[in-house]
Amino acid sequence: MRTQMFYVRDRLILKLLYLINGQIVIMVLPSLKKPNISPAVFLLILRYIYTGILDLINQSSFNILALLVACDELMLDKLVNHVQKHLINQESTWLQKNFIFALHTVLKLQSCKEIQEYIMTTICEDPQPFFELKEFPTLNKDILLSLVKRDDLIIEEIDIWKYLLKWGTAQSVAFKESSKGKSQEIDVTKWKDNDFSSLKKSLDPFIPYIRFHEISREDFYHHIRPYKKAIPENIYEDIVAYLMVNIMPKFSTLPSRCGSVNIDSVIIERNKAAVITNWIEKRTTLVRKPFYRFTLTYRATRDGFNFNTFNAKNQNNAVLGLIKIKDSKKIIGGYSPIGFKSRNDDAYYWVDDYDDYYAQWVSTNNSFIFCFGDEESSTVLSCVKDSSCAIYSCSGSWMNFGNSDLVLNGQNGSCSQCYYENKILDTNSFVVEELETFIVQKN
Repeated sequence: MRTQMFYVRDRLILKLLYLINGQIVIMVLPSLKKPNISPAVFLLILRYIYTGILDLINQSSFNILALLVACDELMLDKLVNHVQKHLINQESTWLQKNFIFALHTVLKLQSCKEIQEYIMTTICEDPQPFFELKEFPTLNKDILLSLVKRDDLIIEEIDIWKYLLKWGTAQSVAFKESSKGKSQEIDVTKWKDNDFSSLKKSLDPFIPYIRFHEISREDFYHHIRPYKKAIPENIYEDIVAYLMVNIMPKFSTLPSRCGSVNIDSVIIERNKAAVITNWIEKRTTLVRKPFYRFTLTYRATRDGFNFNTFNAKNQNNAVLGLIKIKDSKKIIGGYSPIGFKSRNDDAYYWVDDYDDYYAQWVSTNNSFIFCFGDEESSTVLSCVKDSSCAIYSCSGSWMNFGNSDLVLNGQNGSCSQCYYENKILDTNSFVVEELETFIVQKN
């Protein structure tokens, strides 16, 4: 008969584990009570203690998360680290679908900082799917507050406000009772003073962390003004003074969130600018801090569709071009690290010069074109695949990527995939409604 004994220390309690003829026999002191650890999870731990092997292949994601909780409680640090990495690397899809449940589970575990940070960072990189979860109104206040406090939360401030309204309203007992079993729109015009008082109580901890001064006048009128009674009077007046007469705010003075790249654009919002900076860096996921700043050099509705103006402002620098297509919600554009036109640059390797006409190829590995889709289509990124034919510079051409992939001449443009990886539009031609260019500089 073969017998081995193992000890697992749980605070001051010893669990005695015997192996007799290959069978695990558990002897637990009478004072040991762990009703929150299921038999299946405890058996996984015992097998790991004896064999050093943890087989999670056939385990459900819920069981694996429960295993993490048990390992934290039993202070099995090595196993905690292993299970955290497994959840992050192998169960990321499940985690994203169950972020609310996962957050409520892991944020109270002292030894699980790695998965806590992974979940919070993943949410910050793309917050909308998280805030749209049906369980969002049940989110713990402290968890939501920790998110709103984060500078790397890539979301517009007005959207934060809208989601806080959704969450704050759901905390009201009166609202819960009136909306049982049905979905209803909030009609704030029918609210009574106690409704606003209840909302104010829910929102008070969050108010100092909202950048109200980054919210437009239009959004203020439609989405903040109706809730005036739920906002501290001094902060409300501070917002009004800033929006109406440009008096710098006294109370709402936080800098822009790091994840929200500042860009003076009427075509895209800052979250899309953050995506573009990551494309420039050739990163597959969004990062917290903006690596670049965008300086507006040209806007068609401001400067006119004038070739000489456009050309003079977009040479010899890294340039981002943005195009809003007429009668479409799609936004297209391109990035050239060497500008759109520079006749004497050493990067040009072929020149055809006939009197007043010239044409030159520009070589670069770092240019790309893209399309931000509408509700029915996704975002398309198309990087240059033949660096020798990245940018084509010729007389009269405004923006020219690959001499076909994205070509703009005044208010008319064309797209026909050739030297870049993907076709960015399902049509070969388009008309420009708005055009912007930015000099792109690394911070």
